Amino acid sequence: MSLLVALGIAFAGSVSAAQSTNVAAGTHALDQATAAAIRNKVTENWNVAPGLPGLKDVHVQIRLKLDRSGQIMGEPQTTTHGGPKSTQSAIAASALRAVLRAAPFGNLPQAQFDNETSSVEVILNFEPGDMAL
Repeated sequence: MSLLVALGIAFAGSVSAAQSTNVAAGTHALDQATAAAIRNKVTENWNVAPGLPGLKDVHVQIRLKLDRSGQIMGEPQTTTHGGPKSTQSAIAASALRAVLRAAPFGNLPQAQFDNETSSVEVILNFEPGDMAL
């Protein structure tokens, strides 16, 4: 069983975080400080090429699982929509690079892991349309 945490993290001109109300029954959500730390670490590593066509319309979501030490488990799953396919690909690649560069994500609250929970699932939403490039 994994601990589902949906960080409604919109990586844009103004970065915000909100916890999902869709947390699975019997699991625990990460606290806001931990969500903010993950968001900030990824944001520091995210670079978007200016001038991509349809940039404001592209949205990327990356789902990943973290183990107790904050290491990424398996391959992150990327979903894109909006804008031209070439821009989707470029933004998805830059978002994935940011996540991989930011890992590991330390200081995860160990109290939220129990004997059945060996991972936490994190959902990152990237919306570059409002960035000041």
